Amino acid sequence: MPVTWSTYGQEGWQVLELAGTDPSALTAARRWVEGRLTTLSENDRLDTMMVAEELLENAYQHAGGPDQLRIHHTHDPCKVTVAVADVGAGEPRMRVPDHSGGRGLLVVDQVCAEWGVSSHDDGKLVWGRVDCDDPDSS
Repeated sequence: MPVTWSTYGQEGWQVLELAGTDPSALTAARRWVEGRLTTLSENDRLDTMMVAEELLENAYQHAGGPDQLRIHHTHDPCKVTVAVADVGAGEPRMRVPDHSGGRGLLVVDQVCAEWGVSSHDDGKLVWGRVDCDDPDSS
């Protein structure tokens, strides 16, 4: 199911407000994500953190920085959705990697069960959903 701007208001979303164009905020965002995924296995936590980092880095590099980082974790079935909101006008697209980059969305595409982009009046929301093994459901 695609993630849209309006799904933010639904129950279960955790939101980190971000501002500015300084990517040094990535460190704090990584810690924030990790702190919300403590029930996941190490592999699932690392995959989800990698998706968050790639989406955030893309927002810093191509969209003037993220406005929000959103996390939604469901347990039955176990899925973690990561969404980054920004005010950039361009739509992310996968490209052939070269010496200047181009691997971020390829990584997201490989790790996520699905990912996409939802446009809204003030920018866009780029999201990815990671299927996980929930240790709490065993």
